[in-house]
Amino acid sequence: MTTCRALFAGTLAIAMLSLISACQTTPRPWASPESLQKGQQAFLSYCAMCHGDGGDGDGELASTLQQSGVVVARLSSAASMQKLGYLGVRKVIVQGGAHTGRSNIMPAWGERLPDDLISAIAAYVMTLSDKTPAIPEATVRKYLAAPAGVPDEGRRVFVHYCAACHGPFGRGDGTYAEALRVQHNIRPRDLTDSTYLAQKTDEQLFATISLGGAHVGKSNFMPAWSVSLSPEQIKSLASYIREISRTSPRP
Repeated sequence: MTTCRALFAGTLAIAMLSLISACQTTPRPWASPESLQKGQQAFLSYCAMCHGDGGDGDGELASTLQQSGVVVARLSSAASMQKLGYLGVRKVIVQGGAHTGRSNIMPAWGERLPDDLISAIAAYVMTLSDKTPAIPEATVRKYLAAPAGVPDEGRRVFVHYCAACHGPFGRGDGTYAEALRVQHNIRPRDLTDSTYLAQKTDEQLFATISLGGAHVGKSNFMPAWSVSLSPEQIKSLASYIREISRTSPRP
């Protein structure tokens, strides 16, 4: 009898765990290409003006909001999105910031958009961290805390740390450039390329130099210079790159 009771209890426990697990499983509507496409279109229409096209918190209104003390959420942060989960993201969209412990600037879209469209937006948001790795908050804090870069100082740092690959004038023709091309099919970035550099924000330049190429989907032969250089030096490097690429600062 005791054995039967133990067996029954064990079976019941397993069944309960399976039921709980099933109830907690996060829906994955983002598996549907149609849902993702619909969500992307809606995201660009309703959300990108603040959160940015890639969810990096750098939309057209983000800098204005920041001056008012409002920090726009980075939806490309894998850690943040995993913590919230699909249902959490959907809840924030439906209820807005004021009802979910966030800024009241974030609208309650549940009052304006149909339910299926909100689901599609939430599904799309859950894919953003896969598209563009977010800049870690610690790196962002260092960027914001460092003073404005000085191009002349950046030039001195560049000669010692960057010219070997990128060349003395940043054209991607340094001493090691040919070996990288032949042995690894990698070409150091031409930092005088105005078209490419004009698309990058100062924060992105700072992050690439700080974290290295692998973090931003580029070559892992580009080192993470935060190990050797201070945030002030990295910011000066970025300002020097702006100078040789003839591009304007993009805070």
